[in-house]
Amino acid sequence: MGSIAILGAGNVGQAIGGHMSLNGHDVRIFDRWGRDLEPIRANDGIGMTGDVEGHGTPSVLTTDLGQAVGGAEVVIVAAPAFAHAYLSKELASVLEPDQLVLFQPGVLGSGVELARLFTLAGRQPCLIAETPTSLYTCRLRRPAQVYIGAIKHAVPLAAVPGADTPRALGILRAYVGDRYVPGGDTLTVGLNNCNPIYHVPPAVLNFKTVEDADGHPLHSLVTPRIAEVIDALDRERLALADALGVKAASFWDFLGTAYEVTEGSFVERIVQGYGRQGFPEPDSVKHRYFTEDIPFGLVTWSSLAAQIGLPLPLTDSFVALGTALCGQDFVAGGRTARTLGLLGSDVDGIRAAFIDGAV
Repeated sequence: MGSIAILGAGNVGQAIGGHMSLNGHDVRIFDRWGRDLEPIRANDGIGMTGDVEGHGTPSVLTTDLGQAVGGAEVVIVAAPAFAHAYLSKELASVLEPDQLVLFQPGVLGSGVELARLFTLAGRQPCLIAETPTSLYTCRLRRPAQVYIGAIKHAVPLAAVPGADTPRALGILRAYVGDRYVPGGDTLTVGLNNCNPIYHVPPAVLNFKTVEDADGHPLHSLVTPRIAEVIDALDRERLALADALGVKAASFWDFLGTAYEVTEGSFVERIVQGYGRQGFPEPDSVKHRYFTEDIPFGLVTWSSLAAQIGLPLPLTDSFVALGTALCGQDFVAGGRTARTLGLLGSDVDGIRAAFIDGAV
């Protein structure tokens, strides 16, 4: 059995922690403030329903990052994207070259950011990998009780540099079998993160339901015209990928790979993919569909596109609308070419950073 540290005790962190400990692995869970650890202690572990049924008991619950990651074979960053910069700075000072860090999920640039921080710290990097989406589709139903709607059939994974991908997949096979599949490189993997495509348009275009905290399932808010907006936003993401010389799958192809949904109208495919989970829409402007998917999704795409002169008008419109609706400057607080050390880079410079780790 392996040793795995999970950074973040939210939906994904508890799903992974519960499942991995149920399967007999040594699991440590880190939460920076400790609030999300108390229910796990009180429950003597994590209860799971859905695709996984049972009760998992992590061996360590801690607010001490060093205690969590020391000696762990795998370190999974399951924290929101806005915590990645802080965690990466701390990890770059403590992790050893034989350890694997997996951003699960990452957002475009998570691996590049960590690799750059190792370089700035003058230390040899550990093995760094990321995925475009979580392997687990899950939500906490109540404290320390997580519903796992699905464990995806195949999730792409890539390391930075890309040549390290086979080694990362080999380590993770002992934990999840072959559910992680080769994703090429972290530029491809990062641009295959479809969360902003599905999350942002329904949330912004149904904003009254956010303010009223109605809690409708997100898929129920996708009308035929909103589905067309989702598709148009997706086409801008695909145009950026093409301009950067990588192959990204469409959102509709993602539904086929992750949930085996391949037929029907746009709305019908969304309902088939997400309907059984019925996860609710955002109930406040602090929801991660705004605070994560805009500044660490749409803003990053727009910033990299600007370096190579590619306009993304719909992407920029959703950034502007989200900023106005939420009263938060998502560009100033987001991940940009500047924060990645790529300001003024051309296509070759961006590719080198993501594919070769050359920042």
